[in-house]
Amino acid sequence: MLIWWVALSGLMLAALADNWSHAMRRQREAELVFRGEQIRQAIEAYHRVIVPGGAAQWPSRLEDLLEDRRGPVMVRHLRRLWPDPITGDANWGLVMEGVGIKGVYSNSTGRPLAAPEGVDQYKQWRFVVSNG
Repeated sequence: MLIWWVALSGLMLAALADNWSHAMRRQREAELVFRGEQIRQAIEAYHRVIVPGGAAQWPSRLEDLLEDRRGPVMVRHLRRLWPDPITGDANWGLVMEGVGIKGVYSNSTGRPLAAPEGVDQYKQWRFVVSNG
């Protein structure tokens, strides 16, 4: 009876650990969407600022989103640079247009649980400012 109880307890703990791991992945994925969208919106806001000379510019570094000093008043498009929640790394993959940043993505090669259609790896999930 004791062996049966130990075996059943082990199975229940294994199922609980799997469920917890799945929940953590869902949470990190939701955080990826939140952070990626916040950075995308900040890039878009940076691009909309009219600077002397009238040409719209993309940021050359993500840090430019924290303190935009191109105009007469400093603007903060983003409060802080969050690390990639999937890798835990501060370095995001950058979608470039010329010398400027137009979007970001995770550098992880892992498979997402719930991603847009056609996305098989996190690094394919792009948060990019649209051209429209």
